[in-house]
Amino acid sequence: MPESSRTPESASARAVFDAPFRDPGFWLLAFNLAALAIFTVWLQAHWGSEHWSTLIANLAFILFHVSYLILLWRTARAPWIEPVIRRGWRLIAFGELAYLSGEITWLVYENLLGIEPFPSLADLGYLAFFPLMLAGILSFARPLEARGERLLFWLDLSVIAIGVATLVWYFPLRAITAAEDVEVVALVLAYPVSDAVLLVGMAVWLLRPRRKRAAAPMLWLMSGLLVFLLADLRFAQEAATGEYAVGQLTDVFYHLATVMMMAAAYLEYRDRRPGSVPPDDGRALVPKRPEWGLAILPYLAIGAVYALIIPTVFDWLPGHTQDRDGTELGILILVATILVVLAMLRQAIAAGELARLKTEHAVQIGEIRFAALARHSSDLIILTDTDLRARFASDSVQRVLGHSPRELTQVSLLDSLRPEDQAQAARFIARVLDAPDITLVTEWSMRHADGAWRDIEILATNLSRNPAVGGLVLNGRDISERKRNEHELQQARAAAESANRAKGEFLANMSHEIRTPMNAVIGFTDLLLDSSPTAQQRDYIERIHLAATALLGVLNDILDYSKIEAGQMQLESIPVQIRQVLDTVRALFELQARKKRLRLEFRLASETPERLLGDPLRLLQVLNNLVGNALKFTHAGGVQVRVECLDATESAVRLKISVSDTGIGLTPEQLARLFNVFHQADASTTRQYGGTGLGLSICKRLTELMGGEIGVESVAGQGSTFWFTARLERPAPRSEWNPDAESEPAEIHAPHWPLQALSEIEPETSAAPAANPAVSDQDPSRLTGRLDELDALLATHSSRARHLNREILAELIGTPRHSGYAPVAESIGALDFETARERLQRFRREHAPQSIEKR
Repeated sequence: MPESSRTPESASARAVFDAPFRDPGFWLLAFNLAALAIFTVWLQAHWGSEHWSTLIANLAFILFHVSYLILLWRTARAPWIEPVIRRGWRLIAFGELAYLSGEITWLVYENLLGIEPFPSLADLGYLAFFPLMLAGILSFARPLEARGERLLFWLDLSVIAIGVATLVWYFPLRAITAAEDVEVVALVLAYPVSDAVLLVGMAVWLLRPRRKRAAAPMLWLMSGLLVFLLADLRFAQEAATGEYAVGQLTDVFYHLATVMMMAAAYLEYRDRRPGSVPPDDGRALVPKRPEWGLAILPYLAIGAVYALIIPTVFDWLPGHTQDRDGTELGILILVATILVVLAMLRQAIAAGELARLKTEHAVQIGEIRFAALARHSSDLIILTDTDLRARFASDSVQRVLGHSPRELTQVSLLDSLRPEDQAQAARFIARVLDAPDITLVTEWSMRHADGAWRDIEILATNLSRNPAVGGLVLNGRDISERKRNEHELQQARAAAESANRAKGEFLANMSHEIRTPMNAVIGFTDLLLDSSPTAQQRDYIERIHLAATALLGVLNDILDYSKIEAGQMQLESIPVQIRQVLDTVRALFELQARKKRLRLEFRLASETPERLLGDPLRLLQVLNNLVGNALKFTHAGGVQVRVECLDATESAVRLKISVSDTGIGLTPEQLARLFNVFHQADASTTRQYGGTGLGLSICKRLTELMGGEIGVESVAGQGSTFWFTARLERPAPRSEWNPDAESEPAEIHAPHWPLQALSEIEPETSAAPAANPAVSDQDPSRLTGRLDELDALLATHSSRARHLNREILAELIGTPRHSGYAPVAESIGALDFETARERLQRFRREHAPQSIEKR
């Protein structure tokens, strides 16, 4: 046939046909089959003398078993066979090696030494064959995972083995046990008992197959073992009666069994080799067999033993005569007793095993229920290997990603991710593998079947240590819609924040624009009050002064809140004395308290450090607001300010400042909204007492900036206690303080106008162009106002004093007052505000214009 006419099918068929002939194992098996046929013909022809017949028969045993060992070892080392199957064939190979050593020893005893080989050392090799062969057969059976199941199995195996051995002993070997040589009896009895154990092992494999697999190798192996057991039984009978001799029909059975087991090893090697032809259909596979048969076998063995006891007692068996000494009956009763004890033990263990099986059944029902839930879950449930290759996917993958579960299990999940996200996903999986039984969350963009990208939230759990799972469980949810909503919400939030910033900037700008002329109004009302107006004029001027001061306070609150909201409020860290802050508050509110006939008390804990670092202006601002509110809402009793030191370290101190009053108090509903922006206790409070509702909100933000918090405790009709904490740092020893400040602080003189109006003046808005000497000399009222403003700022330790100081110093350059003002500027530059204030008052007495002297 020309080469071009060969089809792939014909070439494949020819390769399959030629494959066995290229296998050395096939020729070795064929050679042993031919040798078996020749040996059988030679045995029937009785050629040669007895010596040569014995030698040829023994050499035939060695030939067959060496060939069998070669095929076994080749199969046990084949890399394409599963490890557990290779282990079974390896155990059988070791058993065959032991049997071969027995054959060689038999040859040496019988042909070289001329000694009777039974009993001899050869029996050790023969008997070692049985446990190794049994272990190999059990390797082919399904393993027993549960401890109770294994215990039941071995009990059943023991009962069956004892029962089979008893039957073998009673019928074919009863005459053997009557022999006088105890050693011969023991050895002869050992073979049928071992055969019975192998028979039980074969039953175990038949009832507990490991899995569906090619049946031909195991059928040849079991058939060979059955022939071997028959040969062994015939050998035991002939050896007990002295009729056995090498080179008879019994040897043919041995050789036939060996060749059949050779075929099993050859077929195992050939059928599992890569490229071998699989079975034509499922009929070549081992079917599933019921396991209840193995549970019945022990009771059948017990019943058989008891069935022997009754006819033995009454001599009902034909041709059977009971021993005079009752040994036979005693052995049967002993065996029956052992079997009953084992059966009772088995029943006790079986009860526990039954409970375990019920539990497993309940677990299986739960797993079935879980599988049903997984199939109908709206979220993805995917079981993957460590390389993200899916082994299971719920039906919801069709709805979420447009792929069928089968399609998803054929590729790695990494292929469904964006290329730029795959490295990050690999790192995430590495973290999951390092944290067993811990659930980690991430988000992946996965490609839909239509090409679109979907945002999937992944919850990954490493359950590789769980034998029921053995992998990574990924729970996924489509969050594409949520991500779109979040994006829209972020855009809306950004727009709102932009609008809020624009509003804050507008308020700040307007506050600056309005506050500048408002300061001028307040300043001119002060000048008018000092110009000896009439009573009616003074009343009008005072009303203007009061309204302007209140409006300036509102503007200052709006400006502060706008700066806090914009994140532009920066606290200073300059020297601050808590006692001075309290003295300033006393000076500011003492007159107001006296007018309302209220007590105003201040308590400073002795452990409070005298000098700290912080922002005295903001501390005073919070305290002024709380004390002012307390005086505003208290009509009888008094107000108490208490300062405590909560905790202190080497670097910082946490203070708690409380303001308690006996005023109108607050209800729980009012407390809930008290610190909100533009909120007071209720609408009636605004109508009766005024205010914008910004004060407490600003206090709350300022205390948070100072590392503290603010709170209130109140009972309606009984009063309130507002408190706040602040964290202030300790100064370095003497490095932050002027030596002149070590003396007791001078008495604080409160300015005659409200402190709040002065403390909120921004440097940039209060700044004025530097005046030349002529202008300064011609405008004494301007200098007087600026010196009063500086005095108020120094009294509150405000940092704005430094800015105003530079402006005043620039105005006084080139004037006669410059040399007198220089010590004041020097103290302010050294942050010694107390000394600066003393020098400022001295300067005003010595160098101020006549208008100042009048005041």
